[in-house]
Amino acid sequence: MGSTVSGLADAVLGVVQGVGLSSGTVARYGKCCEAVVAFCGRRGLDALSGSVVEEFVACQQERARRGEIGPDRRNALVKTARMMLEFQRTGAVTWQMMSPDPGLGESSREVLEQFAAAAGQEVAPGSVRLLAGEIRQFLAYLDRAGRGALGAVTADHVRGFLVEVAPRRTAGIGNVVWSLKRFFAFLNAAGLSDVRVDGLLARAAPRRVRALPCFTRAETGCLIRGIDTGTACGNRDSAMVALAVWTGLRCCHIVALRLDQIDWRRDEIRLVQAKTSRPLVLPLPALAGNAVAEWILHGRPDCGAPEVFTRLQPPYVKLGNSAGSTLMRRRLARAGIDHQARDGKSFHALRRTAGTRLIESGAGLPLAAQILGHARVNSSGRYFALASGQLRQCCLPLEEFACTREGPR
Repeated sequence: MGSTVSGLADAVLGVVQGVGLSSGTVARYGKCCEAVVAFCGRRGLDALSGSVVEEFVACQQERARRGEIGPDRRNALVKTARMMLEFQRTGAVTWQMMSPDPGLGESSREVLEQFAAAAGQEVAPGSVRLLAGEIRQFLAYLDRAGRGALGAVTADHVRGFLVEVAPRRTAGIGNVVWSLKRFFAFLNAAGLSDVRVDGLLARAAPRRVRALPCFTRAETGCLIRGIDTGTACGNRDSAMVALAVWTGLRCCHIVALRLDQIDWRRDEIRLVQAKTSRPLVLPLPALAGNAVAEWILHGRPDCGAPEVFTRLQPPYVKLGNSAGSTLMRRRLARAGIDHQARDGKSFHALRRTAGTRLIESGAGLPLAAQILGHARVNSSGRYFALASGQLRQCCLPLEEFACTREGPR
C-alpha cells in the first residue's frame, strides 16, 4: 500500500528541492508529504483523488480549529496535498509562492471556477478576479455554516453573510452586493438554486467614497532619495517606485512586467492591462528607465524568470501581490514620511501622484485617462480633485457680493 502515494510525495519533494528553497523549508515540506502518505495509509488508499484531498483538507481545517496546528502548518499541508494531486493528474507540478485557499471544498471550488469562466465572457479580467474573490468568501461562509448543496442555500444565508462582512468593509458593500447578484443569476440560469436575491439586495447602501491623497513633491523626493541603491533590494525598490511615479503604472502591472515588454530602442513599455484587458503603450522616461536598467544589470538575480522584478532569494520567481505594500512599509519610515493605517499613503498613492502631476502640468482629462489606461474619462476625475491649484481656478469670484452685517448691533 502507498507505493503510488509515496511516489507522488517523492516527486513533489523533488520539485521543492529543485526551486532552491532553504533546507529548513525543504524539511518542512518533507514532513507534510509524510503526513499525506500516512493519511492515505490509514485509509488503505494507493492513489489520490479529488474527494480524498478534500477530506484531507477538511481534516487539517478541523485540526487548526482545535488549535492542534497553526495556520502556516495547515496551509503547507493543504498545499502539499494539492501539489501531489496535480502531479498525479498531469505528471508535473509548478511551484507557486502563494498559499492555497484552505477554506473551500472541492464542490465549492468547481462552482467558483464555472462562475468565473461564465463571468469572463461578459466582464473584464480584473472584474472577474473581484467577483471570484467575493464569491470565494461567500462559499467559505456557506461551508462554515454547514450547508449541503447549493440548492439548500436560502436568503437567510445571504443575509447572514452580509451581516458578517459589513463591519470589515469600511468603504461599503457595493462590490459584495454586485458579486452576489451576478452569482445567484448564474446559479438560477444553471439550475443550481432557485433563490432570488434581487429583492433582498435591491436597496444596498451606497459606497462611501473618500478622496485619498497623493504624495507631495517633497514627500516624493524624500521617498526616492531615501532608498539606498547600493544594495540589490534598494535597486529593485528604486526601480519599482520610479516606474510608479513616472509612468503611473499600477502595482500589479509593475510586478508582472516582463523583460520582453520593454522596448529599449523606442523607450516604451508595451503591455496588456490586467484590469481592462486593453493594450497600453507608455513612454519610458529616462529616470525610470535608468533605474530599471540599473536593477536588471546590477541587482537582478541571474535566473530564467521572464518578469523584470523577482525575489532576491530562491526561488527566483516574480514578486507576490503584496510586494507594493511591503515596499512602502519598508521605505516610508526611512524617508521620514508619517504613515498611519488607512491614510492612503500606499503604493497606489504613487499612481495617484502621477495622475495629479499630469493634471497639474496642464494635461486634460482625456490625455490623463489615456496615459493611466482608464477605460473611461470619468475615472481620471479623482486626480483632478487632488490638483488644488487647478481647483482654485474654478472658484467663482466673490467681489460682486457685498458683505453686510445683519442682526442686533
